[in-house]
Amino acid sequence: MKTKTAVAILLLVAPALAKDKKDPANYPLSAHVLGIDKNVSTAETSSYNPQTGNWTYGNGTVVSSTVEFQIGNLLYTGGFGCRKVAQVGTDVHARLEKKKLFILTDDGQTCTTHIRSIHEVPKK
Repeated sequence: MKTKTAVAILLLVAPALAKDKKDPANYPLSAHVLGIDKNVSTAETSSYNPQTGNWTYGNGTVVSSTVEFQIGNLLYTGGFGCRKVAQVGTDVHARLEKKKLFILTDDGQTCTTHIRSIHEVPKK
């Protein structure tokens, strides 16, 4: 009985939570998108199997991506999260929570990125 009640409440509340995700009031900061960078490189691996005494070798592709946002005088560098949503040179709505940056664009797209680094922008 308790499980059915909890599921019913969740089904009623979930649409309201989804709508809040696109509410600009939930993104009190303004961020300027400074840059988006995607790097692709190759990597080689090797591993030793002590049971057979053989080495195995391989290679692969490593893809990394960064997105830079400026909020006030701070530069936030994030990872993959917002590279397909953010456009360089635009202002977006933003919210910071611990090590994450939540973004809402003017056309209603949302994304989340893990903050890799924060730097102060030098004054000119």
